[in-house]
Amino acid sequence: MWTSPATWQKALPWSDILEVYGIGTDIIEVARVAAAIEKNGSFLKKVYTDSEVKYCQEKDKGKYPSFAARFAAKEAAAKSLSQGVGKNVSLNEIELANDERGAPYITLHGKTLEYSRRLGIKEIKISVSATDSFAVAYAMSFSG
Repeated sequence: MWTSPATWQKALPWSDILEVYGIGTDIIEVARVAAAIEKNGSFLKKVYTDSEVKYCQEKDKGKYPSFAARFAAKEAAAKSLSQGVGKNVSLNEIELANDERGAPYITLHGKTLEYSRRLGIKEIKISVSATDSFAVAYAMSFSG
């Protein structure tokens, strides 16, 4: 039997605590990210955290898809804050990491973290996928 989203959403354990603030998605060509890294020495510092660079550099074969996946995740997370990258949101202050099971998660730093706190953001959920050619990410930010 089909039930409306309003019906099943009320049954979710967090439905009284968090609500969707915003969503964001991004897709990028791996070759564009690879070219930016190879051509611009400061690109890595402008976009990625030190731990992200270390993680991606350790991926021999999948280095560029990993960088592209992180780029897409950062853009999607920024869009989920209903702003995108700009005055309050910086790419290198949005970090994509993986938990012990390999599931991706977002951590914010600096002015981006402060901005998200002003918005009442409690969490950003992220889904990321990459091939040799493309990387895509979808983010949902939750307030409460």
